[in-house]
Amino acid sequence: MRTSVEVFKTNVVNRPVAAKLVMCLEALLLHAKVNFDLEDCDHILRVEAPRMIDVALVRDCILRHGYEAEPLR
Repeated sequence: MRTSVEVFKTNVVNRPVAAKLVMCLEALLLHAKVNFDLEDCDHILRVEAPRMIDVALVRDCILRHGYEAEPLR
């Protein structure tokens, strides 16, 4: 089985918000591993899953919480 990975640039800057978003995304994307690197200048969100990741679903979840996420290519 091939693992899918998506990396996003975000405007999330604090750990409590990041933790809340991780919980939300892991509930939406079953079996996904979600984490933030807030030390990076782009405040990176990384999503790894055993199947294809719905980028629009990730962006919408982040947007509903008042933040932005853009895929890095």
